Amino acid sequence: MNLAVLPTSDRLAADGTPSPSILARTQVLGDLAAAEPLWRRLEQAGAAATPYQRFEWVAHWYRHVGRANGAVPLIVAGFDRDDAPQFIFPLITERRHGARVAAFFGGSHSNLNMPICTQAVAAELTKARLRAILGGIAAAHRIDLFALIGQPHTWRESVNPFATLSGQPSADDVYFGVMEPERLPQDPLLPSKMRKKERQLMKVEGFRYGPAATPADIDRILTFFRAQKAARFAAHGIHNVFAEPGVMEFIADACRDGLAEGRPVIELHALEGGGDVLAVIGGVCDGNRFSVMFNSITTSPYARKSPGIILMSHVVANCAARGLTSFDLGAGRADFKTHFCSDAERRFDCYVSYSLRGHVLAWTLRRSSALKRFLKANPALMSAIAAARRRTPT
Repeated sequence: MNLAVLPTSDRLAADGTPSPSILARTQVLGDLAAAEPLWRRLEQAGAAATPYQRFEWVAHWYRHVGRANGAVPLIVAGFDRDDAPQFIFPLITERRHGARVAAFFGGSHSNLNMPICTQAVAAELTKARLRAILGGIAAAHRIDLFALIGQPHTWRESVNPFATLSGQPSADDVYFGVMEPERLPQDPLLPSKMRKKERQLMKVEGFRYGPAATPADIDRILTFFRAQKAARFAAHGIHNVFAEPGVMEFIADACRDGLAEGRPVIELHALEGGGDVLAVIGGVCDGNRFSVMFNSITTSPYARKSPGIILMSHVVANCAARGLTSFDLGAGRADFKTHFCSDAERRFDCYVSYSLRGHVLAWTLRRSSALKRFLKANPALMSAIAAARRRTPT
């Protein structure tokens, strides 16, 4: 379905006259197969997008998780006058509390969301232009609310055009670090206390670090990962998102896809020893940044040796050896992240509503996210909540 865009640009030329718009039209696509050629063309052109907008990642998530939960693709593509794609808004629609909501692909499994956009057109996607485009989509597809959460303001020096919309801080930031060119990959990344623990683990029979290299590696590591997450979530009284239908199938297929070519959709790294997988890290990479999606550690006594931190040091060294420029450890606060991350990347959420039902839901979601951020910024409150969860049967 084609939707008109604003006929003129909000930008001005050097002489003060309106600059001709790059955009000529937009189109809404209702399935991934139809969007794939445009999506890949933008990827090949170097359009700004995080690793969570890689087509294969999105396709695996939708096949195993999104579709089963009633999500319907609502992929918005923008074209220039030569009919070349200039942006994609990678959206789905879903029902929430009686409202029809448009959101990014990936749900809670995506730590970083944004439109896929060329630099040439990013400046044209002003607040007025975006609201006009979203308003047209809302009218044509009866969308009550666009819930566009977990977004970075910039990505690799490209501005996220959705940052012009009214937004608020996300409940969690993403903690990241920059590779230090002067540090060789083999240089110590751990304080002396952690290096001592690693030396102790190295005495365990079969101790080794390595990224999954074969389908058998993936199956073995994910078997341990599933059990570790189930035990940890149960112990803390937290809902286990990895036990939801299709989630582990999504992860397994994404780990296998591209493995033979050395570019898996999800990279899987593990520390092993004593017949156990001591720690697991899964992440995505765009050739510049490695972004952690999930992690786990053993429930055995070896957990006291901090295998998760030791594994992360190996993953960071692996990234440095590959020439990556940065890494992040996903959304949310955790003490271990301070060993590696020098800063927090601020994420933002924006809620754009087009009906009374959408206004009410947006108000609720904004307040809920703000409360979560407040609680997570107060360690004493979070400790009390964690203790209450552990006492409450699941």
